Order: sequence, then structure tokens, then C-alpha cells
Amino acid sequence: MTGNIYITGFMGSGKTTLAGTLAKILRRPFIDMDELFSKQNDMPITSYFETFGEEKFREAETKLLHKIGLKKGRVVSTGGGVPISVKNRNIMRESGRIVHLDLSLNDCLSRLGTDADAVRPLWKDPVRVSELYNKRRAAYEDCDIWIDASNKTAVDLSWEICERLHPRLSIDVNLGPTTHPMIITWRSPDEISTYSNEAKKFVVTDGCVFKLHMDRFSDVLQDATVVSLPAGERSKTLVSAKRLYESMLREHLGRDSLVIAIGGGVITDLGAFVASTYKRGVKFILVSTSLVGCVDAAIGGKAAVDLKEVKNPVGCFTFPSAVVLDLRALRSLPRRCISEGLVEAYKTGLVANHSLAELIEDNVVDLLKGDLLILSEVVRLSASAKAEIVGKDFRESGLRRILNFGHTYGHAVESFNNYGLSHGVAVAIGMMVATSLSENRELMDTRRATKIQATLRSFVKGRFVMPSFDEAWKIMMNDKKSRKGRITFVLLADCGEPVYVDDLQPDELEAAIQNVRDQQNG
Repeated sequence: MTGNIYITGFMGSGKTTLAGTLAKILRRPFIDMDELFSKQNDMPITSYFETFGEEKFREAETKLLHKIGLKKGRVVSTGGGVPISVKNRNIMRESGRIVHLDLSLNDCLSRLGTDADAVRPLWKDPVRVSELYNKRRAAYEDCDIWIDASNKTAVDLSWEICERLHPRLSIDVNLGPTTHPMIITWRSPDEISTYSNEAKKFVVTDGCVFKLHMDRFSDVLQDATVVSLPAGERSKTLVSAKRLYESMLREHLGRDSLVIAIGGGVITDLGAFVASTYKRGVKFILVSTSLVGCVDAAIGGKAAVDLKEVKNPVGCFTFPSAVVLDLRALRSLPRRCISEGLVEAYKTGLVANHSLAELIEDNVVDLLKGDLLILSEVVRLSASAKAEIVGKDFRESGLRRILNFGHTYGHAVESFNNYGLSHGVAVAIGMMVATSLSENRELMDTRRATKIQATLRSFVKGRFVMPSFDEAWKIMMNDKKSRKGRITFVLLADCGEPVYVDDLQPDELEAAIQNVRDQQNG
């Protein structure tokens, strides 16, 4: 949802407090219409109202609303009388969604106190206030979302609005012989409780996730064994797997136990791998708290660990009981983690979903700022697209290979830099190289290639070392995507039109690598 959110309600209903809180949660700019009106007219609303009259005030208010409506991605606290006008309601609906904050008149009176008439021009006559409250009800009812504000905090109301804008979504994911639900939700702990029952629970997470999010899960995991690993790719190893196996043995976990992996791609990969190999397999749930995990890593039933300089050579296909994509956790992500997730989502959009690719291209600035509602839409589109691809080709014998776009050279970049470069940046570089190859082979027109390269550069900042053809080839030959001594690249003809090639020549790959180097240095 890229449009504005307009909070309406009677005087004293708490519009400004809610709008400010919601804006912080969503990482969106906040506009208080009353405050902005006073600032632009260099006088309090009371003075304007008394000097020019209500009719002129309403006209000026509509002009201000129109200017706000020309922007996007704002959370707006409207004046109490803004929704009265049909024209105003049309402006709000055309540029966003109207959320009405409902509160009884008595509660509004108690919140405002006895000093309200000094700052609110219509508040001086109690009888008129009551009539006004009842008269405005019909206009307030013409909204997109009606929220009961009684006995709720601004934070609780904010999350309720998120849930109403993007309701819980459950998608069945087919993994060969089994099917499991993939649940996109703002209430992850509720989902865990439906699966845990009386099973002995073993939780795998990392230090960062433990600090930021485990309080939300404490009620449903109070009797669980929790193992927290260091955050980062270096935990995705056989050494870490051994540590988890030994801990599970100490806790006497049997095959009727439940493993719950809560974290980003490293944790969900490792947790799925360990659960699927411990005692030949125990039930497990993946709860993804990173954007990378929500759009890609936690979806699809594959798990693996790294071995020395090679990424993911030891792994297996897995069958989770459920995958939960935790939308609330996205709010805590720093820009670099958002960027990494957007790379994976953009990859999926380019090979399988034009609407997803376009959403990212058109909103990349706001997405990188962490706009939570647009990010949640990216999650929905990307997760759905990947689930559909996986359902058609679980074991990666055909269609699923399109998801390797950018990963062939990207994994070589990541390994060559000894994993000091983030996975997202490495894959973005790989996608840039693959796009350059696509353009050079005349599969893709220059205009489209330029748009893709420009978007990818938004995710690749700073200096990095790109391996040459010879250096990359040695690494790529050990990659799991290598077949019979040949390395397959996924290229693009256009969005949703991937092309497989296995006849890449050294000079053309070197030329594509140099092209990306030049773009970054230029």
C-alpha cells in the first residue's frame, strides 16, 4: 500500500497521537493537518476561524488536503471536520485509505478536559458539540477502516490498522509429497501456539533476534529449550549443527519433539537442516524475521550449510510443518538488511512476476527507508511467486532454476570476498553481471537493461572486489548448480522471460564483469 493513510475522528479521539505512533511504526512521514494549517497561515486555527469564518476555513482546509494528496506514503492526522465534505473524502480515497478512529463523545470530552474551548473553535457550546458529534457520524462512516479506539493504546491501534490493511494470509505450499501452510502475519506467536501442543520444544535463534524479538514469543515458548547462536553467515556450518545436535541430545529430544527456528535465512536454513537430519527427522516450524527469509530463504523446503569457502554444498530437501513470515519483525531491520531482502525479491520479480519487479522499481527509495506497508506487500508478492514456482518444481529439475538468476556469479563474489561481503550485495552484483550478459547477447533491449541496472545500483554501495573470469570459474565449478563440467547461467529476455545458457565464453563473462566494474566506478 503506497498511498497515504488518513486518520479521521472527532475532536479528542486521539487522531494526532495515533497518527504519530503509526508513522513511526511504518517508518513513514507524519503530517498533522491542524499544525500544518496554522504554520502555513501563520496563525492558530482558532484565530483563522474567528477572522475569516467557517466557510473560508473549510475552503482553505480542502486546498491543503489536495496538496497533501499529491504526495504518497504519508500518515495524516486530519482535522475533525475534514471528512464532512464529500470532496475531501474523495481526495483522501483517491490518494490513500481513510481510517476512522471511533470514540464516544464522553470519552472525547474527558480526554480534552476543560481547556478545550480555548483552542478548538467549535468546542465552546456543549449543546452544539453534541449535535455536531451526532451529525458527523454519517460522514465518518464513509471510511475504509473503522477502528474502535476505546481502552486501546496507540501502539495496539497501530498494529490493528496494519492487520486491517494487510490481513493474515495463508498459502498452501506443495513440496513434492507434502503440503504445508505458509502464513504471512503480524501475529507470529499465535501461529506457533497452534502447532506446539504438548510437544517438547527446542528453539534455535541468534543473539540479535533473541534481543529484539523473543519477548513477543515468551508466553508460547516459556517451557522451551532455547539455543542462541552468533548472528551471521559464519554460524551456518557443520560446527554449529553439531552444537545443536549435542544440545538436543542433552535435552532428550525424541522424534515427537518440535524444533522452532526463529530468525533470518541463516537460522531457518540451519534449523531446517538440523531438524531434518536429527534422528532421521523431527517436526519443525520456521519463523522468518528477516526480509531475505520472508521473500526467499525460508520458503521452498531447501536447507544447507556452508563448507569452507563454498556456500551451501551440504544440504537436503526438507518438509516443515509450517513456515511463518513475521511482518512485525521487519520494522526492526536496518537499511542494509532491507536492501539484501529487496535484492532477492527483485530477483523473483524479474524472473516470475512483473508486478513485483515494478513495485520495487517504482518505490525503491521508500522501501530502503523501511516503509513497512510496502515491504509487507513485497513479502506477499515475492513469497507467493516463489511458493508457486516451488510447487511446480520442488527438486529443482526444471522451472525452479530460474530463481538462480544472479546467484551463479553472485556466490563466487561472496566466496571470493571470504563472506565479508553480504549475500544481498553479492547477488545484486551477480544480477548486474547477468543483466549485462543478457544485453550483450541481445536478449534484452538496452532500455530495460538500463532500468534494471539502475535499480540494482540502489542496493550496491561502496567498493567491492569482483573476481575475474578465471578466479570466479574455479569457485563456480564447485557450485551445486554446476552440471557435467558446465555452468548454467540464468539470463533475461524481459521480466518473466528467463533464459538458460551453458555455453558462456570467457571473454563475454569478463566483458560483463568489467561493465559492472565500470558502472560502479563511474
